[in-house]
Amino acid sequence: MIYSEPVYPRVEDFDFHGQMTPSALLKVFENVSSHHAYQVGISVMERSLSGTAWLLTDWRVEILRTPTHKDQLLAETWLFQPHSSSRTSRELQLKDSAGAVLARASAKFALVDLKTNLVAKASPDEAARYQPEEHTVFPNRLPRLRAPAEFSCETPLALRRSDIDYNGHVHNTAYLDLALELVPEELLKEGIRSFRISYRRPLRYGDPVRLRGARANGGWVTAICCEDALCALAAFNEQLPPLP
Repeated sequence: MIYSEPVYPRVEDFDFHGQMTPSALLKVFENVSSHHAYQVGISVMERSLSGTAWLLTDWRVEILRTPTHKDQLLAETWLFQPHSSSRTSRELQLKDSAGAVLARASAKFALVDLKTNLVAKASPDEAARYQPEEHTVFPNRLPRLRAPAEFSCETPLALRRSDIDYNGHVHNTAYLDLALELVPEELLKEGIRSFRISYRRPLRYGDPVRLRGARANGGWVTAICCEDALCALAAFNEQLPPLP
């Protein structure tokens, strides 16, 4: 089942060129995913209170044309047919009024027991509620996102209370904003055409955060670290050959 809904962006979702920011796009995808879950009778917040939660492990996002404040937007999402009871992926698209795809994304999730931090198993009924589809938005797969051997720059960063969500961790979409703080100005002027995020370890308020960055794979990689522990990687405008 493909779930769709119109998108009504806010003023703060656009930059001074009238173009939707990468973090606003990610929030659009996050919101339509939550609305899809509610429609099939699954509450994201109530699920976490039950002792298990679907934790986001990876984002892959491609922007074919940056949405502007003039566009009438429609978001679509569906669950890809899972081949595991503990892992799944969600597919997403953002379209204009003519039906052209402006951006597409895939998000990977793992079901985790919040007490033991171990992988849990979902009931077959849960996946069946979504009526999963057999197709994905991307025709290929990319190599796993890895940190470069060396970084060219580094800076400390203080977390804000507004970065923290109901789980007590830095919210998933906030990692993108943190990573963009270190992206060179010339790359931002070219425009963010694609990005991937890999979540490794949750950040909490008060953690001593350091951003480390480097040119890699024709684009840029930011490592978000707590002291020496890698918490997340974000890669922008990569030029990578797909996996065979």
